[in-house]
Amino acid sequence: MKVLLIEDNREISKNIKRYMELDAWTIDIAFDGQTGLDMALWEEYDIVLLDGMLPVLDGFEVCKKIREKKDTPIIIITARDETTDTIIGLESGADDYLVKPFDLKELETRMFAVLRRTKKKAFKEIVYKNIIIDLQKRTVRKDGEIVHIPLKEFLILEYLITNEGVAVSRTDIIDRIWGGEALFESDKLDVYISNLRKKLSPDIIRTIKGYGYVFSLSET
Repeated sequence: MKVLLIEDNREISKNIKRYMELDAWTIDIAFDGQTGLDMALWEEYDIVLLDGMLPVLDGFEVCKKIREKKDTPIIIITARDETTDTIIGLESGADDYLVKPFDLKELETRMFAVLRRTKKKAFKEIVYKNIIIDLQKRTVRKDGEIVHIPLKEFLILEYLITNEGVAVSRTDIIDRIWGGEALFESDKLDVYISNLRKKLSPDIIRTIKGYGYVFSLSET
């Protein structure tokens, strides 16, 4: 999952990034409202964590402007604990509101809760023939038995599933899972895809020649 954190406190940003990356979230950070808004509108993110008080452009205004263009889930985080701020945040289009200081585990729990509400398709149990994929628990069962899927393979599978029926380019997959690492060898992606096909089903991930892959629940 790809997260945009818009937070001007660099120590808080560093702590959130370190914690989230341990659980395989991909985190981009902006330190002012205008930069964060530009990133939110230019890139595709699964969720935005947005400080209410930001330099250059106020966080509540950023929230409004994102919501005018996109339905990306937004959690506003702020040091102010006033009912009026909560109302302003929610009226600006935020999906949830968290007051500093907060426990990072609570933040992650809130993120999953918001994603379940706003992106149910990405978190439902996927059933294909004799295969059951639980994206929230990150488990796969085939014929009732647990199938071992290493983290990177599962993240690829998750990304393809959330774009079910849509061709996803090799570049997009590498950017999403590896952050566009220049040293990542593109041919390795074929190995990951091949492993998934062997473990799941040969026809669940189709190759789009010269472009990328598509996850499809169609049996035709």
